[in-house]
Formats: sequence, C-alpha cells, structure tokens
Amino acid sequence: MLLRLYKSNSPVMHLFTVAVAVLLWLPIFSNPQWTPPITDGSVLFRDLRQLLLPTYWTAQLIAFALMLIEAFMLQRIDLKFIIVEDKVITPPLFFVLIISLFSRNYNLLPALLGNLFLMLAMMRTFDSERLPEQKRLYFEAGLLIGIGTLFFPPLVAMVFFIFATQFIMRFFDIREFLASVLGFVMPFVFYLFGMFMLDEPGQFWERLEQIGITQHFTVKLTVVQYSAIGFMVLFSLVALLTMTQYIRMYKVTTRKYFTLFIWLIIISIAGFFLIPSAGLTIAVFPTMSLAFIASLYFMQIRRNAVGELAFLLLIISTFLVVYFQ
Repeated sequence: MLLRLYKSNSPVMHLFTVAVAVLLWLPIFSNPQWTPPITDGSVLFRDLRQLLLPTYWTAQLIAFALMLIEAFMLQRIDLKFIIVEDKVITPPLFFVLIISLFSRNYNLLPALLGNLFLMLAMMRTFDSERLPEQKRLYFEAGLLIGIGTLFFPPLVAMVFFIFATQFIMRFFDIREFLASVLGFVMPFVFYLFGMFMLDEPGQFWERLEQIGITQHFTVKLTVVQYSAIGFMVLFSLVALLTMTQYIRMYKVTTRKYFTLFIWLIIISIAGFFLIPSAGLTIAVFPTMSLAFIASLYFMQIRRNAVGELAFLLLIISTFLVVYFQ
C-alpha cells in the first residue's frame, strides 16, 4: 500500500518523507546535550563550527535541514534531467533513510556540506550535454568541488567523478579537463592568498594536511542493527544487479546517468580506502546513486506484494538501526 501511494506521485507523500525524517532524528532533537561519538570534518570546518555554532547539537540541526534540502534537490534533478523515465517521488525518501543511519553516531554537517557542493557540481556537468560553453560548466563544477573540499577533505575524490562525466556524458576534451582542474585549484589559491594576507600561511598547509590524517573510528552495533543493515545491503545489491540487467531497455540518457551513478559508488569506495581522512560519512556521496537505483528498481518490479514488503522493510530497518543503540 505504501509503495503504491508513492507510485501514485501524490504530493502528500512528501509530507510522509518529512515525517519519517523527523522521527528518525528525534533521538537527537530530544537531547540538546548530544555529542557525536565520532566527528568528521577539516580543521577549517571545526574552526568555523566553534566560531558560529555553540554546540554539536545545533550543527546537527543544520545537518537535518541540509539533508531535507538535498533530498528534494534529488527530486529536482530527476525532474530536470529525467533520470527515472517514470515520474517518481521516492528518491528523497531513500536519501533520508540512508543518511539517517549515521545521525546518532556522526557529526554529519561537514559531509552534507560537501555533498551539497557535489550535487551542484553534478547538475553543472549534466547540463554539459545540452548546453553550450561546456568549458565554463566544467570550470564551475571543479570550482564547487574545490570549495567543498575545504570543508570536507574526502570530497577531493569527486574530482574523478567530474572527469568521468566528460567521458560518459560527452567525449573527452583536453580544454574541458583543464577547465575543471583550474576550477578545483582556484579555491585553494584564494585560501592560501588569504592566509598570506593574515600573515598565517602555515595554517593553510596545516589544513591541507588534514587530507592525509587517518580517521579512526569504531562502530558498536547490536544484533538487531546488524540484521537490519544486512538486509539493507542485500537489497542494495539485488537492486543494483537487477537494474544492471534491465537498464539497456531504457533510453540512452538514462543509461548514461546509471553508468555515472555506478562510477560515483566506485569512486566513493576507493576514496574510503585511499584517503586517510575519509570516515564512514563518505557514504553520503553514493547515497544519491542508491536512491536513484532503488527508485528504478521499484519502478521495474512487477510483483506488487514483493515490492510492498521490501519497501516497508527498508523503512523498518532504518528505524531499528537508529533506535536500537
């Protein structure tokens, strides 16, 4: 029934998505003294947080707002580029479910800030297929990734996602490649210039070194949480393998987007292992891919009972992970 309501594209279901988000973040909202067991983010971000935000709790409230903004930005991306050929409103819900898994244990604000810049950069690169002045679009995409990296160092891996779009969406052009590299470097140049103006150039190198600092983390889960996460991982694999078989039935542009989402997952996994500062919150990046792939899967599935059960279990599993701490 719930999946059928989402497939009906009723705007009321957006309110259900917001309600699910509020319930999943309620343990944090109800505890103003909340402090994350594990924190991510660059020194620059931590300096700004201490200057502008008095507590981690307020930072997490802003992260909650960012999560909802980015969730519905996915809906905007789908409507603009028609990634899922059928009109669906499920991507925001899947995005909220996955992001909320980290809400109790991590300070999500730096990762979600980085993801916001990634989404904006993604929209610029997707525009390159149908708009002129591609060099400008790739310069802007690189610039956005560079700015986001100053707040969340693991975002540096997404430079390779920008390069991937040049091969998949269009064709490789050395001028577009150099434009994206120049755009990425510029925020660091201006930041270094600002440090020289303040007579503190050493702080720039100190912050740049954050990319090479290993992120130590431990996660303690209950048996119920392991079971719930296991189901979600299994579902993601089934959805991915299923859509790999069916994607050739879709139009060319949808196949290109699907390929890019696969690369986004691969680059994120590589970044987790190769970038020392990358913690588990780097999983925010491939969440966009999983949200769209899950939506494609549920649009493709023909057995209503199986789809309804899987859809309901995904929601229940997220609540089990969040509440059974």
